[in-house]
Amino acid sequence: MRIHLTIFLLIMLLLVLPGCSKKEAHKPPPPPIKVTTETVVRGDMAKNLHVSGPLRFIANTTVSAEVSAQVNSIEVADGQAVKQEQLLLVFDDVKIREIVNEAEYALRRDQALLRFGKADYEKNLTLLKSGSVSQTVFDQKLSVYENLVARVQMDEAALAKAQEDLKDCRVKAPIPGRISKRYIEKGDWVTSGGKLFRISDFRQIYLEAHVSDLDLAKLDVRKILKQGVEATVVVDSYPSETFTGKLTYVEPVAGQTRLFEIRIYMDNREMRLLEGMHGRGRIAFDRVRNKLKIPLTTLLDEIRENYRNTVFVVDNDNRAHVKKIQLGMTNRQYAEVTDGLKEGDMLVQRGKEVLTSGLLVEPVESF
Repeated sequence: MRIHLTIFLLIMLLLVLPGCSKKEAHKPPPPPIKVTTETVVRGDMAKNLHVSGPLRFIANTTVSAEVSAQVNSIEVADGQAVKQEQLLLVFDDVKIREIVNEAEYALRRDQALLRFGKADYEKNLTLLKSGSVSQTVFDQKLSVYENLVARVQMDEAALAKAQEDLKDCRVKAPIPGRISKRYIEKGDWVTSGGKLFRISDFRQIYLEAHVSDLDLAKLDVRKILKQGVEATVVVDSYPSETFTGKLTYVEPVAGQTRLFEIRIYMDNREMRLLEGMHGRGRIAFDRVRNKLKIPLTTLLDEIRENYRNTVFVVDNDNRAHVKKIQLGMTNRQYAEVTDGLKEGDMLVQRGKEVLTSGLLVEPVESF
């Protein structure tokens, strides 16, 4: 009985197996893998030095008091545009006018005494020559005359200082610009040297960045100092815009951090860029023209200049194949291809991580 059961099971197994093989033979192929693609093109490539740092106004001038006095009036508003020599502030000049009057009186008095002393000195000089007075008497007259000359000179200096202080009671703008900061209020007592305003020249602004000696060696410093090098700047406050500028300054001595300061100057007549904003600059220091180039995102291996790499190339049957290529110059976006590809080749960009050579793919615009 057991033998008959075993024979029956073997017969049923033989009948089922051909059916399974037939079903497997008709199993549909896997669907194509969706990928995004990029085409190999010809174009120019620039290698860039990327820097970042704060924006600075080309001029920030602090206007300070030249006299010790009380603020009588403030003639400008915060943020106001001012011209050179425009009146900013007026100090109370009552006490300084008193000093001017006293200095004028002292000068007139001593000038009168000097005229008398000079006449007395000249008379005694004549008498000395004729022997009518002694040398001692003449020396006394000479001493009085010299002291009077010194007093008049001191009076003139004191009057000039008082008149200058009186003039300094009217504070004027030393440069054109805008009032970017005010340090005082009406009625404040300000000592000589005290801060009054900060005037900023908004017409130009520069990106202040610091680079190492290795990065600085990539740039043509002689060209920078002689005629400047074109650069572009993206400011975080305006991420969708690019500002053009020129690198014209390189610090000749490294700072304590052993970095060199560089400055990219930009026009700012519309006053959209303000001091303290953060910017990122791009300076081209090497360029190749009319070369095959591909996006870095299509590469499968670590990016290394003048080295072999691999990409997935899509053929006419929409199958992806691994291909070895030779790279030339690279920047942050593209790699130059010196061997292995031709213009118009289609490369896999997104989706390449799940591919193996020979798989069917479906190019899509995005996913």
